[in-house]
Amino acid sequence: MNPFLKSFIEKTFETSGSALDLGAGNFRDVSFLKTHGWDCEGVDLTEGTDLEKPFLAKHKQFDLVYANYVLQKIENQTQFLETMFQNVKEGGWIFIHTFDKTDPNNLSKLSSVALKKMLAQVGFKKIKTKTFRFYDSAEGHKHWHKILEATAQRPSFNTRSM
Repeated sequence: MNPFLKSFIEKTFETSGSALDLGAGNFRDVSFLKTHGWDCEGVDLTEGTDLEKPFLAKHKQFDLVYANYVLQKIENQTQFLETMFQNVKEGGWIFIHTFDKTDPNNLSKLSSVALKKMLAQVGFKKIKTKTFRFYDSAEGHKHWHKILEATAQRPSFNTRSM
């Protein structure tokens, strides 16, 4: 489980809710959340979901929509953020981990400023970003990354005009 996502969930949610992992990869975070009482789904190219196109979950919206290390791979990042917006409930939250523009893995050279602007354009509020260094100790990696983290909330209907 992404420890930063886990920390965000513990600080933000008092009880388990529903979550959608966009770009779930090996579905490790989905499995972890399910074992902790979350109603959690994941989608990924490996199971046929093209995240370059709009995606809307069939039957519901989620309390949390998150994407770990996917955004830097997406060509139309604004469309991807719109997908996040459409799948999160009013008052719900999103969590993004991607590589900062200075990290060699960020081919799109996405910056904190650009991401904040795109999130606001889509309609998110309470946008927070931070960058930090993280040592990737996974087998075959063993190197430092510069991570860009973003969290934001979809406003409730009653607060959109504020």
